[in-house]
Parts: sequence; structure tokens; C-alpha cells
Amino acid sequence: MSAVAPATVYVAPIVTMDAAAPDAEAFAVHGGRIVAVGTVDAVRTAVPDAGLEELDGVVLPGLIDAHMHMERAGLKALDYVSDEDDVDTYMQRMRDSFHDDGPEDPPFEDRIRALERVQPLLHSLGITGVIDPAVTIDEMRGYQEAHRRGLLTMRTVAMPFLDIGTPRFPDVDAAIEHLDGTGVSTGFGDDMLRIGPIKVYADGEALKGQALLEQPWDDSGYTGLQRLSDDDFTRLVEWCGAHGWGVGTHAVGGGAVALLARAYATAGDAVAARRFQAIHAYLEPGDAAIRALAEIGTIASLQPSIIWHNGAGLRAKLGDRAESANPVRSWLDAGAVLALGSDGPFFAFDPRHLMWQTITRRIAGEDEPLSMAEAITIEEALAGYTTGAAYASLAERDRGAIRVGMLADWALWSDDPRTVATDDLRTLAVRRTDVGGRTVHGGDS
Repeated sequence: MSAVAPATVYVAPIVTMDAAAPDAEAFAVHGGRIVAVGTVDAVRTAVPDAGLEELDGVVLPGLIDAHMHMERAGLKALDYVSDEDDVDTYMQRMRDSFHDDGPEDPPFEDRIRALERVQPLLHSLGITGVIDPAVTIDEMRGYQEAHRRGLLTMRTVAMPFLDIGTPRFPDVDAAIEHLDGTGVSTGFGDDMLRIGPIKVYADGEALKGQALLEQPWDDSGYTGLQRLSDDDFTRLVEWCGAHGWGVGTHAVGGGAVALLARAYATAGDAVAARRFQAIHAYLEPGDAAIRALAEIGTIASLQPSIIWHNGAGLRAKLGDRAESANPVRSWLDAGAVLALGSDGPFFAFDPRHLMWQTITRRIAGEDEPLSMAEAITIEEALAGYTTGAAYASLAERDRGAIRVGMLADWALWSDDPRTVATDDLRTLAVRRTDVGGRTVHGGDS
């Protein structure tokens, strides 16, 4: 058994994301957890025998991307970047290969190599955790084996993907039978790898005209694609709520979000306890549905990257109806927990850029932002990547803040995101990232 490293006191301005004490001067780490936070004198008094390290920058909690297909991101990394390429090159290659979903049936060892390659790239953005929102059986085997070998450095919540309507899961009954046979449910796992809610689809993609809306797309009366009937979806939700499973549902359009509000209401306390999610939920969700989902504890899992990419196309299709797309402000004002993510590697996944997008409402290819009525603040955006995403990860007691008792997941930034000019947010550097007290980017990683 390896000896526990001695405690270390780190001195730097700290953005704690702890509402009770939002700023600090120092924190101490021992045994992979934070054991003291506060002024330099208070922390040194609390841990008198600790070593001392002064940091050049501003400390934030490690970020959590609440919607990142990490294993697929790694497989694409194997195809598009060399071992020497940095994250900027990787992000550019992912933009250039937007329409390439990556290999369909890679060798198993490639899944392990993929995780080894992509984790350091994501750590260099200050990311210490992800929720992978659509994990297949083969992907789960890859995550489990990487964890068994001690290669998983990114805390991962894996959402089992049930693609209902395919040969593997032809109907809801087949999905329920599969879940019932696993012997586990949402929350099973440890601090590095945990099973999250299941992932299902209520509608399709917006730019393909498949988002299920309450008002027709055009004069034809077409309102979009509903992937599951009301009865089937409600039956699945009720079963999951009664058997320990959370549900995360791809619901782009307002009609699909309304379906979630009706069905999730049948799951009772399980909605909050098992972290039910409304995923995407960005195209004309109704105020009543947003309020109803927030009131029962549904997490708003939103991806600024999608509206950054799709905003101009939606304006062309829908005109003024697109201006309120991705209504982050409405979700927050309704009381929902916001978990921000990227849908990377297919959409932009740099958290600095995506936080900037939620503040500015800018979209690719257009000079005019979408309606600023749905803009949020930098503090709210940071919460979406820290405290909110930690809650969605079933880890609010362990991650998302620099607080005594929390896991020592943190990143050293070149400046304080709360105080720099908004447009400078995207150019801040991440100088170091630690996961559980272990340096995984910068420093001596």
C-alpha cells in the first residue's frame, strides 16, 4: 500500500463557488481531499505541518462538462491528432471533421488508447469530470477496463443509451427488460466511474426539422418528430422512477419538453433523487413546461455549443421565433439546476468559449446576437460548469466547489473569469489541473 502524501497548502486567489464563502486566499489538500480553506494564516494554522506552494494564477474548482461523448472524442483524437498535438490543434481538427462520427466498431484496445489520449487534452481546459450522455454497452466496457487499469483520470458519469426503436431495443418493453436484468441502477459506482440516468430520445434534430414543437414549423402544419408515444414514454419513466433509474431525455423542441413535463410528473421524488434531465430543451420550450419541470427537480442540461453552431440556420428557418433559442435565463429563473455541457467532440467544447456564448448570445456566422433576454452572467455560467454539473453528476457533496471535505479537483487559471472583460474570457489560460490531488495537466503531470 502506498503512503499518503503529506498535506500541501496552496496559496492563490481562489474562486471557491461556495456561496457561503465565495473567495479565499489558500486551501490545503491531504489524501486527495480539501482539508482547509480560508485566509493564509487560518489554513496554515489548521494544517501546521503541511508544505507550502504559492501558485501563479487564480484557482477554480475543476470544471465538469455535463454532456461530453468522451470515448468517442478519444477515438476521433486517434484519427486526427498526433501524440504531440495540443488541445488547440485538437479542437480545430474536430471543427474540420464535424460530420465524421468516428469509427463505428473499433478494436477494444483502441477504446482504452482513446481515453488515454483524450483525457489530457480535456484536462488542459480545466475539465476534471464529464457526463457521457449516450454510453453504449461497448463504450461502458471501455470505461470499466480503463478504470480497472488505473487509466481513468477524468471522473466520468456514464448514461446508458437505450436507442428504442432499433433491433437491440425494439420497444419500451425491451428497454425495461434490459434495465431490469442489469442488477444495478443510477448512482452505482465510485468517485471515478458512476452510472447515471438512462438516455432516451423524445424527438429529433432541429436543423433537420425534427424537433417536436407545439406550433407548426411552417404552413404545412408539421410539428416535428415524436420518437416515443406519450403512453410508452410515460410507462418507461414510471418504471425507471420506481426501480432506481434516472431518465435523461433528448428533447429539443417545446412539444418534446411538454411531453417531459407530463411524464416526469409521474415519477415523484425520483426526479430529483435520480437526477432526471431535460437535455437540449432549446427550441421554444413553453414557460409552463419549464416551470413544471423545474418545480419537480428536473435538471436543465443545456449545451451553448449547439445554438452557437445552429443559431444562424434556425434564424433562416424560423425568423424571429429563433431569437429566444436556448433560453438559459428562463430555466434559471424558473428555479432549475443548470448543468452546462458541450455535446463534444461534435460541437465546440471549449468551456471558456461556451461560457462566453451564454453571456453574449453570439452565434457563428452572424454579427447580431440572439435575444439578450436569455443571457446569463459569468457567475451563473461558472455555476453551470461546477456546482450545477456536480449536482447532475450525483456528486454535489464531493465536487463543484473548493470547500472542506470536497475532492481536490481544481484548476489554475491565468486570471479570474469573473473580473476580466467578457471577450477576454476565451483567451484565459489553464496552467494546471489536479484531480483528487494528482496533477493531470501542467505542474509535474
